[in-house]
Amino acid sequence: MTTLGKWQWLGACALIGVLAIGVQTASGDDNTGGDVPSGMLSFMAGDVAACPPGWRVAQEASGRLVVGVTSSDAVGKLVGTALTSQEDRTHVHPFQTVADLPYKSISAANGGNGQGAAAARYTDSGISEPAASGLPFVQLVGCVKQ
Repeated sequence: MTTLGKWQWLGACALIGVLAIGVQTASGDDNTGGDVPSGMLSFMAGDVAACPPGWRVAQEASGRLVVGVTSSDAVGKLVGTALTSQEDRTHVHPFQTVADLPYKSISAANGGNGQGAAAARYTDSGISEPAASGLPFVQLVGCVKQ
């Protein structure tokens, strides 16, 4: 079995040539004689901790969601802060609410109800409590063919 054959590949490979900073466009030409084009991004299986020979770690993808683009102007744009190992980052949501309570007569035999909410427009706004996404994820080594 060849060295390359020992590496376990995931079925979901994407061309990163136009996605990452400093990576050449994947031309399909491979000067090393392999079948994988230069610039291809691949994620290694969970039991693989390093990239195979002829590949480099895709630092630009580490801790980030990789998103394909259709415009060359969007290539290599990094948005936000990369996640750390096993991080499920918390987030908040701003909110604003309005409740219109109409007048309702709810008088009882011994007089009015002084404990009910008065007819009015009530508003509230704020920020929710921080919460983690709770989305399941797997951490893999991303490698780019050189």
